[in-house]
Amino acid sequence: MMPVGTLLRGALVMVIALALGGCTAVRLAYNNADVLVRYMASDYVGLDPSQADEFKVRLARFHGWHRAQELPAYAAFLSEAGRRLEKGVVEEDVAWAAAQLRAHYRRLAVQATRDAALVLVTLSSAQIADMEKNLVEINAKFAREHHLDEQDKRLRRNAKQMNKQFDDWLGSLTDAQEARIERFVREHDALSVSRFEDRKRRQREGVALIRSERDPALLAPRLAELFVDPDAGRAADVRVALARYEADLTRLIVDIDRSSSTEQRNQAVRRVARYANDFQVLAAQRPVAASP
Repeated sequence: MMPVGTLLRGALVMVIALALGGCTAVRLAYNNADVLVRYMASDYVGLDPSQADEFKVRLARFHGWHRAQELPAYAAFLSEAGRRLEKGVVEEDVAWAAAQLRAHYRRLAVQATRDAALVLVTLSSAQIADMEKNLVEINAKFAREHHLDEQDKRLRRNAKQMNKQFDDWLGSLTDAQEARIERFVREHDALSVSRFEDRKRRQREGVALIRSERDPALLAPRLAELFVDPDAGRAADVRVALARYEADLTRLIVDIDRSSSTEQRNQAVRRVARYANDFQVLAAQRPVAASP
């Protein structure tokens, strides 16, 4: 939902931009993330000039906070992850990384909703209705692109996507590694549809909050909790399936690491070190003036 979800997605864009590889691409993407996020926001709701100006100011503030407070923490996290990776990954390492990522995400959610709430409370009834209409279209597009109604295509897409994620870190995967990933994808295929339905539930709850709560000081923490603790409203079977998914994903990561060649592990270690350095450089840079 916009602009809370857009701010959060933008923050993740700032991080995921590192997957582009190469210092110039990484730093350019991060330094121009505000433009991308504002573009993304237009998919959800049209803001009037005053709201657009406020959103721009809040986004610049969020970006500045992220650069100063979060990037140094990301660099430290990656440096430690690199040290663990060199020794070989065990389940405790994956659990540690997951806990670190959840903590970072919680901080993002709290900060993003705090800034976004000041814009969200100014949305008119017509704008909120327009947001709901756009969410229906966005979800329909998501369902098509992820082949939620076509299992064979969905399995191929998900396996290809996960293979690429591992491949980006390790280099070319072996046939055995790809087969291991495909087995994991097949075992958890049903969760794709469940997660999509849960995504729509959280969207509905978020829009209802935006419609009913007009005090930004009260809206921000309630929206943050919706993002940070989605289990609160999830069906029991979905919670069980997600817990199983996370446990099996941990085993998958450990298995892939154990089957990695020296060359694959060295590539992963080098990439982690490069990303940690990029975060350190970006954190030290002065913020770039927001584009009009």
